[in-house]
Order: sequence, then structure tokens, then C-alpha cells
Amino acid sequence: MELENFEQHGDEGDVWFGISAENRIVKYLIDSKTRRDAKILDLGCGNGSVLRKLRSKGFTVLKGVDYCQKAVDLSNATSNAERDEDDELVAIQFEQLDITSPRSEFLSSKFDVVLDKGTWDAMSLSDERDNRLKAYLDLLNAVLSVGGLFIIFSCNFTFDEMKEQFGHSSLDIVCEVPAAHSFSFGGKQGVTSTGVVFRKTS
Repeated sequence: MELENFEQHGDEGDVWFGISAENRIVKYLIDSKTRRDAKILDLGCGNGSVLRKLRSKGFTVLKGVDYCQKAVDLSNATSNAERDEDDELVAIQFEQLDITSPRSEFLSSKFDVVLDKGTWDAMSLSDERDNRLKAYLDLLNAVLSVGGLFIIFSCNFTFDEMKEQFGHSSLDIVCEVPAAHSFSFGGKQGVTSTGVVFRKTS
């Protein structure tokens, strides 16, 4: 439906977690002086919006994967439409992938940055959560280069909860990604999503 809507009306659909989280990711990568040729993987790329935003800032090696083939098709369509308007833009690679059962050839890839904007949130809503987390960590361990960054955004888990789930073995906590805006509820300040950066140490 979203692909058909894009083809007919140019509407790329919703940006999962909104523009704010994307902007926080892009700002963090730029502020941390991440190389523009760093190999970046987006787990659960949806319509490819964050990768297209990174491309617009000069990042050149970008890949997105999604469980849903229709999301991959939409990502390709929106990315290629931008390239039709500006043929100097680099191509972004998109492919279908089940994180819990990745193809062996994919596991031989290496990335400097791995992004997750709500994918673990969706995966964790299952009775198989523990098994899914193990599969997710196995994937990260395989494809994230030593010294590489894992940047995850969640609206389900707090900073401490994500630190508990991911901050062990070869992943060390780096920082929380600051929010540009917060809200107040019941006299307490909060944010709509929590962003955490980990670094692979071995």
C-alpha cells in the first residue's frame, strides 16, 4: 500500500519514531566526526528515510535491511527517485533480511556503524524475546567491526534497561544520545524515545 501510494502520489509514508530521532542520529554521527565513508547499516530500515538523510550529509556507504520485502521495495523506490533528481547521489543498498535467521553470506559483512530505530522494540514484543535478543546480539557480534558503533533508539526501554540488554560481552556503553526536546508529565521530565550508543571492544 505504501509503495503504491508513493508511486501514485509521491508520499513516502510515515517515518518510524519521527523526524526527531532521525535528526538525533545524524547529529550524533556528524558531531562524533564519523568518517563519511564509514560503512553504515540500518536494521529495520522501513522506507529508508534515515539513510537518505545520511546520504544528504555526505555519507557514502549505506545499507538498509528489513524483514518486510515491501519495505525494501519502498526504500528502493524513494532512494532511486532522489537519485533521478540528482545523479551525483550515491546508491543505497537495500535488502530483505530476517535478523533472527540471517543468511550466512550477510554475516560475512562488516559495518562501522549499526543503527536501530525501533526494530528491537518491535522484536521484543514476543514470548520469544530472550531467543530473539540472543539472535540479535549474535548478528551484532558478527557484522559490527571492532571499534564500531551500535546506536539504538527505543520508546519501550529506558537507558538502564538497554544498558542491561546490550551492554555486556563485547559492547561497551558510550553515551546516551541527547534529546533536542523533552516533555513534562506528572511533574517529571521525559523524552519520547531514548537513544543509546555502544562501542564494540572485541
